[in-house]
Amino acid sequence: MRILIAHRSVILLGQLQRRLERLKIDVMRAATELTEVYDFAEHHEPDCVLLTTDIADCPEFELLATLFGIMGIGCVVLATPNQAQLTNAALKANPAIRVLPANVSDSDLIAALVPSGRRQHPKAPAVAPAPAGRVDPRSTILIGSSTGGIDALMQILPHFHPGAPPTVIVQHTGGNFAASLIRLLDGVTTAKVVAATPDTALQRGHVYLASGDTHHVRLINGSPARIKLDEAPRRSGHRPSVDTLFLSAVPLASHVTAAILTGMGRDGAEGITALRAAGARTFGQDEASCIVYGMPRVAKSLGGIETELPIHQIGPSLLRASQQRQRA
Repeated sequence: MRILIAHRSVILLGQLQRRLERLKIDVMRAATELTEVYDFAEHHEPDCVLLTTDIADCPEFELLATLFGIMGIGCVVLATPNQAQLTNAALKANPAIRVLPANVSDSDLIAALVPSGRRQHPKAPAVAPAPAGRVDPRSTILIGSSTGGIDALMQILPHFHPGAPPTVIVQHTGGNFAASLIRLLDGVTTAKVVAATPDTALQRGHVYLASGDTHHVRLINGSPARIKLDEAPRRSGHRPSVDTLFLSAVPLASHVTAAILTGMGRDGAEGITALRAAGARTFGQDEASCIVYGMPRVAKSLGGIETELPIHQIGPSLLRASQQRQRA
């Protein structure tokens, strides 16, 4: 049994490591930062990760929980009474996560660690590409997501393929995890997932991810459209902002199919409403499948959502709507 452990306190991390060694449990690595946990788990595949809520209680843990589920890595979180519990997004991303009190007995800790290892995450079924129609070279798909969005994107992108329209995504996540998120999403789709970079011409079969916290992403109208990055202040509380992306695409709305997914607040609601008014096809994730029914709810209340769907229907619906537009 190979264990990776993590705690922000070096002193408490040492105490935890000595406890496990006393129990004859092999500690592969001891980490103090979430980025360190992610990188080590991705490249060395421990059987289980044992960490505390001071590491797990942050929005970026959703990404880590998703990675554990895909790779079959077990996860046990030790929680103290005065620490916040894990977000619903992390638990939805990986329901196999075990949460135990920090004062758990040795026997209960061992029992939790052993069966937690090597759980297998079901792979999404292969999806056949939509039949080719008359191709609109300017057809573009836009997606905005926040809390719970990583799990939602993991359900949408397996439907995308090398012939799919270029897709630009804003997902709110920490700046240190952009590259990790790109690798994770690229592994579930036959389309190519890349970082949104300045002056990039949109290409079919490519998914451009705007994440981190340093730049907004805009589209510059043209044939093809191009990506522009800027360092303007936060909008709707975020950078990158879904609203900034969506509003920049209004001049090419007749070629756009857009979706707004689970997330707290209202980022994207104004933008998707403007897109729909200008002729875009628009979709929203329904309340039942959202981790947080915030962004889609506000967008719906403003009249920005043409069709509201459960998450498992949004991927095929985006491609179908885009295909119908190409044949028009």
